Amino acid sequence: MDHLDLVESTLPLDGNRLCPRYLDLVVNRASLRSVIGEDLLVWTSTPLQAGWDLESGLAWLASLSLGLQARLPAGRVELYVCRECGDLGCGALTVNIERSGQMVRWNQFGWDGSHHEEPYSAIEFPLEFTFEAASYDATLHSVGERVLASQRQSAAMGHLWWREPGFAMIDL
Repeated sequence: MDHLDLVESTLPLDGNRLCPRYLDLVVNRASLRSVIGEDLLVWTSTPLQAGWDLESGLAWLASLSLGLQARLPAGRVELYVCRECGDLGCGALTVNIERSGQMVRWNQFGWDGSHHEEPYSAIEFPLEFTFEAASYDATLHSVGERVLASQRQSAAMGHLWWREPGFAMIDL
């Protein structure tokens, strides 16, 4: 059985701003970024990035649990999104999530976005993980509690121009 964690990490500098902090996906003690290839994901982060919308981050955790996301075909969920805006139009690494009994399976990793004609474009090598559902759900619940406990209110500012004053943000 595979094991999922989300651990605090920083992204490399992109020339425009400081190293953003985010919660990275770690499977079996290895960052999923390194497994797939840092060079392919250098422009991405998970939706749990410091300064990003709390409500959207919690919705993303729920999508990991349920395997459903409104912007993608049934079963597909974004794992890594554009680290600047989080928009699917910039492209995203996605996965198919299936629940069966006491198991949660991630398979069919690929690239989704508005520029793709196919539902997704598969990554170059097959990758699959199977998690024990109770442990997987406990991890997601724990991360949700951590994110809720660390939230703060912020004024609209900086590159996240779409934020409104008083917006609840993730603060790692």
